[in-house]
Amino acid sequence: MENILGAILSQIDDQALDVIGRQANVAPDKAKTALASAIPILMSALAKNSSTPEGASALQNAVARDHNGSLLDNLGSLLGKQEVITDGAGILKHVLGNKRQNVEQYISKDAGLNSAAVGRILEMAAPIIMGYLGKKSGGGLNTSVIGDLLGSFLKTEKKQAPQSQNVINQILDRDNDGNVMDDIAELGMSFLGRMMKKR
Repeated sequence: MENILGAILSQIDDQALDVIGRQANVAPDKAKTALASAIPILMSALAKNSSTPEGASALQNAVARDHNGSLLDNLGSLLGKQEVITDGAGILKHVLGNKRQNVEQYISKDAGLNSAAVGRILEMAAPIIMGYLGKKSGGGLNTSVIGDLLGSFLKTEKKQAPQSQNVINQILDRDNDGNVMDDIAELGMSFLGRMMKKR
């Protein structure tokens, strides 16, 4: 099985990074750093949500309905469109729910960006991931592929970067009762550069 995280990141070329940077009002290299944190977290959240039959069905339906993978064919010109960003916000609401603030807070600290910039980057990362799942599953028609991809991603991450998965689990499982960084600081973990080195 291919390196799924590397495959998703490889879809985001320099033109797409420029668009993401402009939308978030940050330099492309900062956008790249934030994406290296955001994509593993979103993939883990999708895997967590789809671990139940109901969650898996909802994800498969969403992919089949709205994400055939065509976004990835013209990422640089499509990412900046308002409908893609609106779609991304909707995906985040379903995938992260009330944990979105935790995720933004962590990536903001990790990448050295303000939460508004991180929020916009997350809104563009979400459709990219859904587009990848759609392309790999034939527009959602091959439903077993989605579960296999997410399962493979988690298995690989737990083996190659168990500490990262511990951090992600704390971010996604934690109640909103304060500063998320206080809860995970003792792990001494940062995503900075970790995923981009694998490309």
